[in-house]
Order: sequence, then C-alpha cells, then structure tokens
Amino acid sequence: WGFQLSEEDSLVLMRHFDTSKDGQLSYNEFCDALLDEDYTTEMLKSRPMLDKNSDARYAQRAHGKVEERVETEKVRAAVRAMGDVVYRHTQAFMKLFKEFGKVTHRDTVTCTQIVQAFEQIGALLELDDVIRTVLFVLPGADPNNVKYKDFLKAMVASYHDFSAVR
Repeated sequence: WGFQLSEEDSLVLMRHFDTSKDGQLSYNEFCDALLDEDYTTEMLKSRPMLDKNSDARYAQRAHGKVEERVETEKVRAAVRAMGDVVYRHTQAFMKLFKEFGKVTHRDTVTCTQIVQAFEQIGALLELDDVIRTVLFVLPGADPNNVKYKDFLKAMVASYHDFSAVR
C-alpha cells in the first residue's frame, strides 16, 4: 500500500477518529472507525465528514502522548536492566547490601550512591535510569533519601513484571 502521509494529514485523520479527543486512538476507537456499528436505529447511517482544518491543541495533545510513551518505555527498560542485575546475578543482592553499608550507616541512600554501588559490583547504570526505577518501584519516594532495603526488595518483587518485552 506504500503511501506516505504528512504529519499534518495524520493528525487530521487521528482527530477525526479519536472520539475522546485525548490525542491517541484506542483499540475501540480504531475498531469503531473500521467496522460497522453492531446495532443501529437507522439504515445506512452516514458518518460525519472529515474536518480538514488543523488543530494546534490536538496536535499538542498527540505529541504529549508520544512523549509519555517514550518515557514509559525508558522506565520499562531501566527497571528491566536493574532487575536483571539484582535478580539474575545471585550474589548481586548481598553485594549491594554490603556496598550500601560501606557508603552510609543510615538505612537510606541517594540515587547517586545507588549508581556508585552498582558500579562497584560491575554494573554501569545511568543516574536518570536509577531515578526512573526508584520512582517506579517505590512511588512517592524521595530520590535523595531511598530506603535501600525496601528498594532492593521491590526490585526483586517487580522482576517478573518486566522480565520480557511485551
């Protein structure tokens, strides 16, 4: 079929079929666009005409949804990568406890200290990925004050939720 649509044309089509106007097409909206209604009260019901005018607010919502999906994928990748280190490598869990114990006498660490502890056991991680992971497995946690015991337990518990790409 190989035809190309401009971004503006794509947004016009999306807006037309996006009945909730949230900037993305759900599966139900997609099916409603392609399939006939199951039950109608009239024969050969006509569909609304395509409004070819561009809408900057809708474009903004659609781009916002794209950014959300990109960030969601980064969170999933970060959680999966850290989970692999903590869960798959049998000694990593205890080594991380020891590394955190060397860094502080308190039961909390910063995300920077988490990065350093992972580096000490041979796993190189980005600070942004550690922050994403901490906020995912411990919602509402302060990245500068992470209870590392709870964090490591949550990493093990969440491993099977993110063990494969879906």
